[in-house]
Amino acid sequence: MSQALDPELEAGLRRLRLRGMRELAPELLQTARTQRWRPEELLQTLVREEIASREASNDRARLKAAGFPAPKTLDGFDRTASSLPRPTFEFLASLEWLERKENLCLAGPAGVGKSNLAQALGRAAITAGRKVGARAPCRVRPRSPR
Repeated sequence: MSQALDPELEAGLRRLRLRGMRELAPELLQTARTQRWRPEELLQTLVREEIASREASNDRARLKAAGFPAPKTLDGFDRTASSLPRPTFEFLASLEWLERKENLCLAGPAGVGKSNLAQALGRAAITAGRKVGARAPCRVRPRSPR
């Protein structure tokens, strides 16, 4: 059983908004004492875990903001059901086109996986630290004659 943090230390971590560190500190302090960690080891572990906690929190926030209707990933994308060539898929999955600030337009008949691929690419971009927004596809209709 790990001891609670000193109230002043806990208040300081709360004020600095170091939630991950605040939650892990009691257990890590106990581990550091029993395993006789160097102070640098303890501090390094706390900082590494705080960074991981923030990255996970940011990913969750970006994913929620994207508003994807379903959880699709590139690993779950069925390439055998798609006519997309493997080199094209690998290029899109690399997200290199995002770094070059290029747009992507997926076009094709219904049911070939355009939406699934778009969501999977969006999720990959979120994991890479990018902000993404999902938009419903628009329907192009010819203007009615006047």
